[in-house]
Amino acid sequence: MIYSIYHFFHSITKQKQLFKKLKRLEQFPFDKTILSCRNDGIFPDLAVRLNKDNKIFTGGELIELKDSRSYTVSSFNSTIPSRTKKIEDIILGKSSIIKQQMEKAGNDIFSLPTRDVFYLIRGKKGAHTKVCLVYGSFFETISVKNLISQSFYQVLTERLKESGKEISEELKEILMSVLSQQESFSKV
Repeated sequence: MIYSIYHFFHSITKQKQLFKKLKRLEQFPFDKTILSCRNDGIFPDLAVRLNKDNKIFTGGELIELKDSRSYTVSSFNSTIPSRTKKIEDIILGKSSIIKQQMEKAGNDIFSLPTRDVFYLIRGKKGAHTKVCLVYGSFFETISVKNLISQSFYQVLTERLKESGKEISEELKEILMSVLSQQESFSKV
């Protein structure tokens, strides 16, 4: 069998009436033969199995589920949206549930070190439902590093102004550099 985001989405269309009816996306019986992991509350919610020798479809895509009572995308709590994620940043430690699930599925996890990220978004408004599978690059208006760095710079600048204290530009740059890695915050 070949695994890919396309095969994953096709498997959903086979049960589209059920997909539309369920209250929560997490309740949908996603095709387990296509997936290497399934989680609730941690990124990724789903991961597509890897293809061992297929050059056209590598598989391994990471999928975050998003449900909304409108046609807008709800907040991203567990991760900052991006086009790709490094698998080493997702699998932290030997006891990682994601790593255990992927290994149990027979995946050579590190054979594809960078994974494409997709967001399966279902919006419901009254009796109408819209479903989109969105590539993570859609949300990347600026890089994750710049987003985090600029956010902390803004907070630091505002707090320093409120307190009447000052620090050197050099120290600000050092702090922004240190506080620009998303991985630093996923360990907290």
